[in-house]
Amino acid sequence: MEKEGPEVRAGKERRMVMAEEIRKAELVRDRLLALDEISKSYPKGHDMRVRLDNLRLDQVLETVEKELQDLWDRTLHPRGT
Repeated sequence: MEKEGPEVRAGKERRMVMAEEIRKAELVRDRLLALDEISKSYPKGHDMRVRLDNLRLDQVLETVEKELQDLWDRTLHPRGT
């Protein structure tokens, strides 16, 4: 059996860390989407909807989506181009 060198182990570790970051970001995105759905279940002007709207979930979701895209890009092109 061939032993892994330090570079191979480091590469695997980086990939594992990246996969965990993607998993967490996807969980955040999914929960924000669920919260946005709940918000929209209230009629406009309802106190709870106003509070949730004030969180600017659309902007937060956009930021999370951009971060996810960046993580996926770095996964596909780990050394950059």
